[in-house]
Amino acid sequence: MTEAPPHSPGGADATLRVDWSTPTGTSRTTLTTHLWTAPQLRRGSAIHEAAFAALRDLRADLTRFLPWFTQPRLAVPEIAPPSAEATSWNFELLDPFVEDFVSAAQGRPVVANFATIPTWMFITPEPVPVAEDPDEIHWEYEQGTELRDPTCAEVADYFYRLASWYIAGGFTDELGVWHESGHRYRFAYWEVLCEPDVGHQLSPEVYTRLYDAVVTRLQPLDPDMKFIGLSLSHVHPDPAYYWHFLDRDNHADDVPIDAFSYHFYAQPEIVNPFGPEGNAPYEHWRDIFFAQADAFIDQARHIDAVRRRLAPQTATHINELGTFPPAPMDPAPDFPAEYWALSGSVQSYIWAKLVELGIDLVGIAEFIDYPGMNPGISLLDWQTGKPNARYDALALLLHHFSPGDTLVSTSATTEHGYPDTRLHTQAYLTTDGHQKILLVNKTAKPVAVALAGDLTGDLTTAGAHLEQVGSSGPGRARSVIEDGRAVLDAHATAVIATPM
Repeated sequence: MTEAPPHSPGGADATLRVDWSTPTGTSRTTLTTHLWTAPQLRRGSAIHEAAFAALRDLRADLTRFLPWFTQPRLAVPEIAPPSAEATSWNFELLDPFVEDFVSAAQGRPVVANFATIPTWMFITPEPVPVAEDPDEIHWEYEQGTELRDPTCAEVADYFYRLASWYIAGGFTDELGVWHESGHRYRFAYWEVLCEPDVGHQLSPEVYTRLYDAVVTRLQPLDPDMKFIGLSLSHVHPDPAYYWHFLDRDNHADDVPIDAFSYHFYAQPEIVNPFGPEGNAPYEHWRDIFFAQADAFIDQARHIDAVRRRLAPQTATHINELGTFPPAPMDPAPDFPAEYWALSGSVQSYIWAKLVELGIDLVGIAEFIDYPGMNPGISLLDWQTGKPNARYDALALLLHHFSPGDTLVSTSATTEHGYPDTRLHTQAYLTTDGHQKILLVNKTAKPVAVALAGDLTGDLTTAGAHLEQVGSSGPGRARSVIEDGRAVLDAHATAVIATPM
């Protein structure tokens, strides 16, 4: 081995070793994101054009569209129940979101999740008011835990008409009136609800009946469209949902279970969700995020064991993944600049571990958020529409890795030969024939990595470079590997690769 280079600013160098001849697995993971009906994505918004340009630039498959209950006038096209004289169907506000989303996909497969059931379909003490301002946040919109039609037929009919508007050119409403849309979109998947365990607190049994009812109604619209179930929140790890939903005996014979989904957000303990007072200081966030990430990966491993036992052909989509600061609804957030790179490193680390586990899809949440509305999980600056480090880390992985890549034996060790816990490393033989190495710096200090002798030969002489997203500046920094040594920025998501 060559002589060790000087110590890194963060301590002794890590030594990176790869055995390119020893495969350890094959990636089957699609990496993507999702966006919801955020007011900033409305036409006429100051960042509309920049945001959708950033979405196009990702070139991601299976991007998920999620109209969300907090802005019901943007997400619910039948905001009031039908009367004997008229219905309230109106797609004027929702259509531009869908049109711009599909256009940005540029023909790539997409996922639809029109998640919000109109609250008037639930039993509530009184009707839930909705402000005229479509941008106003309604955290209280999802009320009621019992459907007024327990057979789920009313909900299934609602989603059938909504889906028909976008897939079949229009629909006939409750009064027999035809509504023409002209849309003929195709969705690779239709996901049934989002986090039903939280808002309306649907039991596994009720959710499964509702899923079957919706899928039965929507299947004839597009025989090629697949369906995703559950979409469970990160706060509800109850295994009964998985055991019940994935059991074929709990579904009608002709209802497919193509995929199921669940979410994860790492988050320090919340004392005050609306401001920093009383919450964990920033210097503790890193330890909390990565500890929760490791716990989640163990949970995902157990959930996958349930899937393999009950529904081995069903795909797993972990389609919301990110980090929350401890004050997710702070109307005046003041994150340290390093937060975005830290969050990017956490999501990159979890993605890499889920690739090892064989998860079918990982979705980084979420495309745009803003103060008062989960700003810590935004991929874009809500004022300018420019990408932040979370977006850049996602874009870096999408640029270099894809399903079909071969994972090979990789290690990073300390000067004493022990695993270097500052880093996560994984080498890949990519489908385009290149050798690439992912490195995630899990610390707030730079770390130097010495490439073992065989790597120096394999990579350095071929003109390898280091591309990374870290906390030292915006965008993706690129540098040439010299003397078999690379320095990772604090909280870096990095790739060592031969020239493309």
